[in-house]
Amino acid sequence: MMRIYGRSLIMVAFMLAGGAQAATGNEMQAALHTCQTEFIDDASRRLVCFDQVAEQYASNKVAAPVLSTKQENLVKTVDAKTTYLARKWHLNPQDELHFTDLETHQLNYVVGSYSTNPNDVPVSPSRPNTQNRDLSNNDLHFQISLKTQLMNLSDWLPENQYVHSARLWGAYTQQSFWQVYDGGQSRPMRDHNYSPELILSLGLNKPGEPKQWAAMPDMLNLGVVHESNGRSEPLSRSWSRIYLQGGWQLNERYSLLFRPWWRIPEGKSEDDNPNISKYMGYGDMTFRWDNEAQNTAASVTLRNNLRSDNKGYVKFDVQYKPLKSESVKFYAMLASGYGVSLLDYNQAQTMFGIGFAIGE
Repeated sequence: MMRIYGRSLIMVAFMLAGGAQAATGNEMQAALHTCQTEFIDDASRRLVCFDQVAEQYASNKVAAPVLSTKQENLVKTVDAKTTYLARKWHLNPQDELHFTDLETHQLNYVVGSYSTNPNDVPVSPSRPNTQNRDLSNNDLHFQISLKTQLMNLSDWLPENQYVHSARLWGAYTQQSFWQVYDGGQSRPMRDHNYSPELILSLGLNKPGEPKQWAAMPDMLNLGVVHESNGRSEPLSRSWSRIYLQGGWQLNERYSLLFRPWWRIPEGKSEDDNPNISKYMGYGDMTFRWDNEAQNTAASVTLRNNLRSDNKGYVKFDVQYKPLKSESVKFYAMLASGYGVSLLDYNQAQTMFGIGFAIGE
């Protein structure tokens, strides 16, 4: 869905009615069309692009069309104003979103994957198991992850110098592992992981000099998330967590997300995986890099249980967008350690996958 939001709508309408004397309505329409097509899957950058067009024409200093042959200048200007955290979490309080505007939460992807150590007999201390699934090393692994804004709380914020935006999000993520290459066993679904989530996201200001406030994050997310695989015993696994996630936009290309969590306790008889924190740890950290053209991104995610009997996890992934106006990207991932899937929370393995992704 493509719309002209807020103040951009007012400025554009005024200029089309006669306020832009230095350029024709056709030129302006072409510039707006560029915003729509170049940022079709990114509402935040699309809004910045609309504002950029409005400012250029409102100044009455542009006697020639703003657009170059491929609209490169306009796109570069917009990209320079929208960092990863700002566009991912809409830290600009003027970004207008509606309940029906679904956006990517985590990355959406489908990959052909290979595991070095498939979990043939998954067990936990409370769910013993003897059934051997005789798994193939290869899966078709995919993830669907979406979020939508439930409420924009920015206008309700009291006057302060620290918080400039507040949004309440609802999110859902599903990971699936399909033994599609195992024709001998009728290509079964190895596991699904279902994860609904509720997130309060705050955009923060640094009131002093940036160097003095470097430790202060640019955003905070307070979330509650439940994760389960929807299986019956003995393969049932689930847990719920409350987390606090800080995000730092280190510069235009580098960002850092750090998320400690606390597991919500369950009754002994209901706990499918009482020792899950020993393997999945107490938080995660993601470091991300975007190139200047914003067509390539790489990230590394780390988990650790912070104990002497160390149980860790690391994931590297790379996204490359070969077509400038397309949202589909080439995607490669490498994950190693405990918890590649929820059912495998206590079994270490290394998994490599290659395929395609949508979103960020």
